[in-house]
This record gives sequence, structure tokens and C-alpha cells, in this order.
Amino acid sequence: MDPKILFWTGALALMSGVVACAAAGISRRRRGDIPGHRRAMLSASALVGLFLLSYLVKLALFGHEQLSTWSPGDRLLLEIHETCVAVMLVAGGAGGWRARRLRRTRNATRDPRDPVAPAALVRWHRRAGWTAVIAAGAGWLTALLVLLGMYRRAGLL
Repeated sequence: MDPKILFWTGALALMSGVVACAAAGISRRRRGDIPGHRRAMLSASALVGLFLLSYLVKLALFGHEQLSTWSPGDRLLLEIHETCVAVMLVAGGAGGWRARRLRRTRNATRDPRDPVAPAALVRWHRRAGWTAVIAAGAGWLTALLVLLGMYRRAGLL
């Protein structure tokens, strides 16, 4: 089997982990478990970082895919996938940046002695987080479709 297809199969598994961690983080936040929410979201971020490092290794060892052999529809799907991932990265970074400013507020600590976070900060954190999670889900789905196209072109489907 083509090592690039093996790599992308593993990358889909990593993306599944990202989505699962994000879903767990949302669930924990809804239950009021702020430390659990933070751990889950940091775990999702670590998986994204692991993918980015592995992608650099993949490029060094195996190079880029031969997109000239892909249909226009398959290339468009890849561009949509890459856009979803870019939105996930930017929104996740923005959410994480805002989360750092929330860490010492009553919203996160539940300590009445700590200050209440500004509503705008809470709103921006939530919007950025939801944007990242939705983009991660869309990125997972489009990654699956891209991978299926790779399997099809390789004669594995």
C-alpha cells in the first residue's frame, strides 16, 4: 500500500481524536467541569500539534500528493477540507488565547472572590470555540471523503 495513503489513514484517526476530545470538552463544560473542559481542549490541541509535526515528516519522506491525477471535484473537496482545517486552527487559537484571559476569573475558578469575566470575553471565547469545533467536524467529514477518493484512485475500493 502507498505510504501516503497509510499516513492519511492515520491522520484521519488523529482527526477523530481531535473531534472526540472537543466533544468531551463541550460535555464537561456543560456539566460545569471547567478543569475537565480545559484538559479535553488542550488534548485536542496536542493532537492537532502532533498531526502538524507528522505532516512535516511526511512531506520530507514522501513529498506532496500528485494532484494532477485527481479529478477537479476531488481537488475542490481537498480545498474545502483545507479551508475547514484552517478555520479550525485560527478559531481554536483565538479560543485558546481568550481562555488564557478567563483562567483567573470566577467563570473558570468558581471562586466568589475572583472577578467576573467581561461578558464580551466570554462571548468571544464561546464563539471561537464553537467555530473551531464545527470546523473540526466538517474537517473530519471532508478528510474522510478525501481519503475515500485516495483509496478509490489506488484501486483499494
